[in-house]
Amino acid sequence: MTNLKGGVAKTTTAVNVAWGLVDAGLSCLIVDLDMQANATSDLGFDITEVRENGLNMASVLRNQCEIDGILLQYGETDLWVAPSSKALTDAERMLSNEIGGEKRLAQKLKAVEGRFDVIIFDCGPNLNLLTINALSLADYLIIPVQTEYLAAHGTLSLLDTVAQVRDNYNPGLTILPILPTMYTAKNSQEQATLGELNRLVSDLVPIFEPVPRATVFSKASAAGHPALRASARSKAVGTYRDYVKLILKHIRAAQAAQGKAG
Repeated sequence: MTNLKGGVAKTTTAVNVAWGLVDAGLSCLIVDLDMQANATSDLGFDITEVRENGLNMASVLRNQCEIDGILLQYGETDLWVAPSSKALTDAERMLSNEIGGEKRLAQKLKAVEGRFDVIIFDCGPNLNLLTINALSLADYLIIPVQTEYLAAHGTLSLLDTVAQVRDNYNPGLTILPILPTMYTAKNSQEQATLGELNRLVSDLVPIFEPVPRATVFSKASAAGHPALRASARSKAVGTYRDYVKLILKHIRAAQAAQGKAG
């Protein structure tokens, strides 16, 4: 889950997609790779406590603890998070100076190999080594894009980066349909931006139905719960549910293909 621009509902997408997959019967781990730790806090965990006790992804990447020792469970569900903290910035800087730093995340995830059906990497809004680590590992890439001019045009730059990652690290990385977010259908500028996004990238990547702007997400975040769990009637929530169905189709198709290959 990534975008090189902040404020595009990336973490909202990560948390709600994760819950949708759990609601469909899968176990899911969110690896919070953003120093702002929004995925951690959006699930109701105290980021101050996470920072102070040292049980977070920064410590894992520094070889101070193992990832299976930091995992936090969301209630009594199959949704878990590997929490983040501000110290992640220093950890990323350390990895940048190490040979093989782009493989550290893969090495650390071996401790939970086979434990979860799905792992979601919630990346920060920049192209740092942690994002490269995640893109190098991922089977699928989800790009949430806010329907405003800069976010739409920045998508082309991100797609260029993904092409380089494919060439150098991960040729099997599949880009799922781009997810426009925070869309107001009556706003003529946002209508124009959505049209521009289609013009720019639809030949490269399909564009999914836009997620309407809705207060249900900020309310759910403040309460420490995914909106998909807290609200069943919102049209915006319904769009996320449809996107989760799309992801499930890809997962099941991949499983079927692996079964035939085996």
